[in-house]
Amino acid sequence: MSVSVTLLLLIYVACDPAYGGEADATASTPYGICSHLIREEFGAHQRSMEMMREAGIQWIRADFSWSRIQPAEHEWNFERCDTILASAAERDIDILPILNYNNRFANPAWQHLDMWETYVNKVVTRYQKQLPVWEVWNEQNLQNFWQNPDPANYLTLLKRSYETIKAVNPELLTAVGGYAGVPFDFIESIYQLGGGKFFDIMNVHPYSHPMPPELTLEERLIELRRVMSRYGDADKPIWITEIGWPTPLKMSNHPAVVRVALDRLLEGKESSEVIYLKDPDPNRRSWLPKIDELREMLPAKCTLQIMDYPGLLSAIESQRIDVVIMPVGENYYLDEIDRIVGFVRDGGIIVDIDLMPLWYGFKNKGGRWIKTDASAHRRFRISTEAWWNDQELIPKELALKPVGPASGLTFKAAKITATRFLKPHAFKLGDRFVPLMQGRRGKYTGTAAAIYDFNSDWKGALVVSTLPEEGALAVDSEGQARMLLRALLIARRCGVAKTFWYEFQSPEFSPTDKEAHFGIIHRNFTAKPAYNAYRTLTHLMPPDARFLEKPWHTDDKSLYYPQWRSSDGVIHGALWAFAHPGTYKIRFSSKPRFTSLTGEPSNRLLDSSDVVMELNDTPVYFSGAEMLAIQSHK
Repeated sequence: MSVSVTLLLLIYVACDPAYGGEADATASTPYGICSHLIREEFGAHQRSMEMMREAGIQWIRADFSWSRIQPAEHEWNFERCDTILASAAERDIDILPILNYNNRFANPAWQHLDMWETYVNKVVTRYQKQLPVWEVWNEQNLQNFWQNPDPANYLTLLKRSYETIKAVNPELLTAVGGYAGVPFDFIESIYQLGGGKFFDIMNVHPYSHPMPPELTLEERLIELRRVMSRYGDADKPIWITEIGWPTPLKMSNHPAVVRVALDRLLEGKESSEVIYLKDPDPNRRSWLPKIDELREMLPAKCTLQIMDYPGLLSAIESQRIDVVIMPVGENYYLDEIDRIVGFVRDGGIIVDIDLMPLWYGFKNKGGRWIKTDASAHRRFRISTEAWWNDQELIPKELALKPVGPASGLTFKAAKITATRFLKPHAFKLGDRFVPLMQGRRGKYTGTAAAIYDFNSDWKGALVVSTLPEEGALAVDSEGQARMLLRALLIARRCGVAKTFWYEFQSPEFSPTDKEAHFGIIHRNFTAKPAYNAYRTLTHLMPPDARFLEKPWHTDDKSLYYPQWRSSDGVIHGALWAFAHPGTYKIRFSSKPRFTSLTGEPSNRLLDSSDVVMELNDTPVYFSGAEMLAIQSHK
């Protein structure tokens, strides 16, 4: 891959509405955090706020929940809110309050608007001088937070809230409740119902974990701005009030299952050659499983290599490969799939794990891998099913236990579940379907992991598992720091006025539950790398910084290089190679200084403004010089 950005190309053209200005009435800082200060974190709120202030975080999003403030119909309790606001004021921290959730005597709230209005009026009247923005509900498009989500019903509550807030003080701003994801249909319905008049700030939660922000964040923000523009809302600020990457203990259940299957299939062989095939999607290359994680799947007598598609085909032709592990996930190479089918037919073993097997085929078009909807599972004599195939018979989720050759295996997880299930397809005399993980509910028995052992016109085998592998793809603490910096830079570069990371402190009530590990500090208040990454970003890119009006990534989004100027005139920037790590030659206007994403200065000695350096998905900062050109260096 060759990337080159020349001086002539570094001319910025604002060709998309997502790259709008950053100004809004409360743009004191773009840096926010979510914290449950009025709930379970209240007891240590001062310590939390001190650490936030030290990190340069000046906005906190917190629940001002109806049931806590009005626990009974004629009872009001503002003690915790008063305390939190006083502590925040001492540290020059602003609070974004969320007006949210039903009360036991008014459920659902949208059908008890007079009571809801009384709550909103009392809270806003009390705190109008301290709180400039009010968010109305949270993730109203999710069943977990709004029973039977419906745009019209939510708009009923939003309208009454907006009118009540403006009646108290017309200068106050209303943020629409933070949507889970970026649900374009729901948002468009609100606009079509006339809802654009009843909020001042658009608000979304564009999570993508465990996948990195480069895959979807910019595109979703661009499309969101386009939707807003169609309804005359192009100038309203966009806030992200939740985004984050959790760091639970990685706990894949696949290694033991795959290993027991390969022990059976490779029995009698003194040694076996295994290939792990890289994902055809270049955007997922940074999610290549670690060597140690792959080796956990293999019997001791196996040797392992990681290859791209061309290398695999050469290895297959040499007839020296015993096992091919397909990319973790649902992707596969559509090009020349016949040769991979032939590998199994002639005695080779394919391992395919994580959800639907061989589901999304990628075609090579002019050197670029393009995703298609072509599925190849039936070509490998695999049949799949899930609840949407027969909602009366097949459960949406099924608890599993090891069976057959896997009987006796133990797992870290107390409960293993699956949502997709396997069956044989077009088997011939001699072919065997051997379940490994199976569950039963009512009349349905579902198999989520199995050996397809062929002994007919085919002589090879498949090891297939639909167990979800999200836990194995979860980021570690260093990965969370990378995601934080990259997500915050992409969001701000796309014109997002404020981004609130979810969340500040990890409750850590479970080692494996992702909800317990979103925080950037541990439960005991020790900092995770993401905390130091946030602190470094706020230092090197203060709120008054402005981006240089130049391109900030390559067209294929494999290489990122946003640059900005602080009010003191110093130019800073960040570099990372998302999809194509390697050696790059970079030309600067003068000798730059380099800093790691967590603030450590580089000891790199420069004798020129031209720099040759290794880049990967860990961003590195540069300061004191403008980047003029960058190209891959052979």
